[in-house]
Amino acid sequence: MKEDKLIQDWLTNEVSAKEIAEMEHILAFTEKLSIPEKKPKSEAWTDVLGKINEASTDNEVILVPENKTNRKWMVWVASIAALFLIGYFGMQGTPEPSIYSTDLADNITHTLPDNSMVTINAQSSISLIEENWGKSRSLRLNGEAFFEVEPGSKFTVTTNLGEISVLGTSFNIFSRDDELIVSTFTGKVEVKDKDRLVILEKGDQLTYRPTEELWRIDNFNLNETATWRTGAFYFDTTPLQKVIDELERQFDIKINVSIDLRDRFYSGYFSKTDLTEALQLVFVPMGLTIEVEGNQVNVQ
Repeated sequence: MKEDKLIQDWLTNEVSAKEIAEMEHILAFTEKLSIPEKKPKSEAWTDVLGKINEASTDNEVILVPENKTNRKWMVWVASIAALFLIGYFGMQGTPEPSIYSTDLADNITHTLPDNSMVTINAQSSISLIEENWGKSRSLRLNGEAFFEVEPGSKFTVTTNLGEISVLGTSFNIFSRDDELIVSTFTGKVEVKDKDRLVILEKGDQLTYRPTEELWRIDNFNLNETATWRTGAFYFDTTPLQKVIDELERQFDIKINVSIDLRDRFYSGYFSKTDLTEALQLVFVPMGLTIEVEGNQVNVQ
């Protein structure tokens, strides 16, 4: 980079006496920068830039160049400030989140740091800061997962549509697109969004669809919910498009449909052990024909 050469020239004394003096002034200034304590990166960066722009004792504004020659010093100050922050956050050892994700036609079971268990459905993911788990049992979910939580401090799952909290229980969360479904198998589960909060007990299931302004609590069949963990999928008057979405996730296929699906609903079952059988169970009772070509399925 051009700026790197300028700095190298300064280090090898290949610049003018005036430039050396200006560079040494900048380095002296950066030595006075203090570490921003207990602040996020964005606030710390703002603080450092503010200090750089403050007038020095002789009323000189550091980051306002008066001519072309001074512009390079502005770049050097910004570079030094950036290095300062990189060093600061490096010393702080800001932990990176651990991410566990699944592909199409896949699911995994993962043991969390407190021995709680999470089973992650196909095309889903969780992220968490494992180093902080002892202080905060919290993670983020995209997709669907089943949780078996060890008793202890508050355990929180954040999704795009709401926050789910427990102390020790088992529950399933489905969070995709514009729909959140929370099913409680044992214990109690707290679900909240920005406007509402509800406590679910064993057998309660919350369905939340903000686009439809739907927030409904029903009882559910514990034997036919979250059975995706064993490869079984049950549906009760479910929009056919959502059933197709699940077929695509579980079998890693693309289903092309040449009919209008808006008024079609499916009640029934399929297993991920046999693609042909699953397609027949879903589409044949509706009078639809199936043609399979590799991983493409044409339905009409």
